[in-house]
Amino acid sequence: MISEKKDFVLHIIQIKRYIRIEKMLRKYIQHGKTNVYIHSRNVAYLSYIIAKFCERNFNFKINYDVLVIGAMFHDFFLYDWHEKSNREGLHGFKHPMIASINAQKYFNINEAEKQIIETHMWPLTITKFPKSIEAKIVCVADKWCSARETIQRF
Repeated sequence: MISEKKDFVLHIIQIKRYIRIEKMLRKYIQHGKTNVYIHSRNVAYLSYIIAKFCERNFNFKINYDVLVIGAMFHDFFLYDWHEKSNREGLHGFKHPMIASINAQKYFNINEAEKQIIETHMWPLTITKFPKSIEAKIVCVADKWCSARETIQRF
């Protein structure tokens, strides 16, 4: 039986746009010393583990393609939010839409993936509630990974 970690790696490698995502996101720091690529991969992996748990224990039907792609693009904003000159307003409120626009521009994401990206900052973005199970999972995984990266500063 294949382990969940190996299954995740095989799944993510199948994303044809993976290498381009990695190159684009490694340029920017997200939390502590963690760059946006590593943060996005952490969120994608934790989302995958949570989804597998929900599928096994609650019989949820999960679209793993949508889940992993949405998680990998959730912070695809392509600027250093730590520098004041790069910001347009409050980053926490605006970056989900910027990430969605960039993902649509560079990779032609679908509506389900777009919804994950645009709602991952709920409840901060109060009107952008995650509706799908995949979006809810990514929202929770993002909060967990963000807190961990900020506290541990790795």
